[in-house]
Amino acid sequence: MSEDNAQYRRVGVLDIGSNSVRFVIYELFGAAFSPVYNEKVLAGLGRDLSTTGRLNQNGRKEALAALSRFQTIAAAQNLDRVLVGATAAMRDAEDAPEFIKQVKTETGLDIAPVSGEQEAFLTAQGLVAAMPRASGVAADLGGASLELIRLHKGEVDTGISYPIGPFRVAGQDLSLSASFDADAMRQTILEALTSDPFPLIGKEPLYLIGGAWRNLAGVHMKRHLYPMKTLQAYELMPGTAQDLARWAYGEGRQDLLSWPGINQRRAETLPYSGLLLDVLLDYLKPTKIVISTTGLREGLVQAGMPEKLRTREALLDGCRDLARGNLQGVNFAAPLHDFLEPLYPILPHVFKTENEERLRKAAYHLVGIGKGLHPDYRADLVFEDVLYAPLAGLTHKERAYLALILFHSYTGKQKTSNQDAINLLLTQRERNAAMILGSAIRLAVVASGRSPELLKQLSVRADKDALIITSKAGWSNVLTERVKHRLEKLGELLNLKIRVLA
Repeated sequence: MSEDNAQYRRVGVLDIGSNSVRFVIYELFGAAFSPVYNEKVLAGLGRDLSTTGRLNQNGRKEALAALSRFQTIAAAQNLDRVLVGATAAMRDAEDAPEFIKQVKTETGLDIAPVSGEQEAFLTAQGLVAAMPRASGVAADLGGASLELIRLHKGEVDTGISYPIGPFRVAGQDLSLSASFDADAMRQTILEALTSDPFPLIGKEPLYLIGGAWRNLAGVHMKRHLYPMKTLQAYELMPGTAQDLARWAYGEGRQDLLSWPGINQRRAETLPYSGLLLDVLLDYLKPTKIVISTTGLREGLVQAGMPEKLRTREALLDGCRDLARGNLQGVNFAAPLHDFLEPLYPILPHVFKTENEERLRKAAYHLVGIGKGLHPDYRADLVFEDVLYAPLAGLTHKERAYLALILFHSYTGKQKTSNQDAINLLLTQRERNAAMILGSAIRLAVVASGRSPELLKQLSVRADKDALIITSKAGWSNVLTERVKHRLEKLGELLNLKIRVLA
């Protein structure tokens, strides 16, 4: 499907969880979507489930006020669609039907709680929307429940919901003054997991979903000075994750409960989330742990997409969206691919062929996003933009590689504005590969003036000892000294001589 068929839409999602009530507006472009407005209220609807089986009374008031506000915002924004997801507290609390009726009367919103199985499926769909190659086990921790879901190469398989969220197990024992009986809670968790065992098929990745685990990962980033401030796809080895988990409910518990920037109601759930993670690491024995910032909300958006959009490449649609409105990049990606493809046999490969091709195409779609930026700072600004852009389907290594390619498409400088991230995530060979492809893109841009039609009149290839650029008849006037200079720079990186053939 061509990029011309990608549609731009705006969708709102109301997520009514056991701990938070959240409203997110997403902008959709083809298969890619990213949040443009995000507001939450930590109402704690499910805080009393373990003791009364009913919704927390103060939580009801806060949730109702939040839903009224969010419904008003949604109407004023004239969204294409508003989706509602209500989870464990709203399906399990004794007085949930009464509250649902009250919400309908006072706000007009229809709430239909999703089942545990539906929640597991939608949550996994949300993870896959951001990580389309995911295989392993997804674990979604909410205030009242934990969902475990099997994933295989981006396909969602079986899922089980367990009533072992912090409000169900820890109940009122979340605050610093409470006893926090880790041994008793561990026993409750293990009894739930063994009563309905999740099918294990050997060691595989574990994907963590939910605000508590995201906050724990953020704390780990800060404590260890991780140089790339992106939680999506943040990875931990099992031993490191277990150290973090045990610190969270052990000696670090007091620190977490007063951690700067974390709401007190959220902070109170972090020690228990560490304990649960510790149990899961022993139970599942994963090969690695991957943090997901997407889940139920994104799953609702993904499920509401037409099939023809869900099958598109979200990474490339995201790159098109990032470059949207920039005339320098319009229709340039395909000719750029065709121009550089003859060099692929001599360009260094960092990833497996299919993935390398995907990342190269992503880079081609982003050519020109530096339009209008000051030339002295353009390379660094483009680098930062790509490094932190809301693009799906990228590991941190792939994200760093893509950002570095775009950096070198503007400059021959060696050091980026976040060299610590590059040094941590990419080997010297990988950095060299990004520099070479960036330099090749720069050659194409300079030779064609970013004109798709002009680039089609030029070709580049390599023989056994030379890099050769040629033009079709009548177009030799574009092959000036400036083009020769860029060809020489690329030739130096590839250790080849150059020839310009008019």
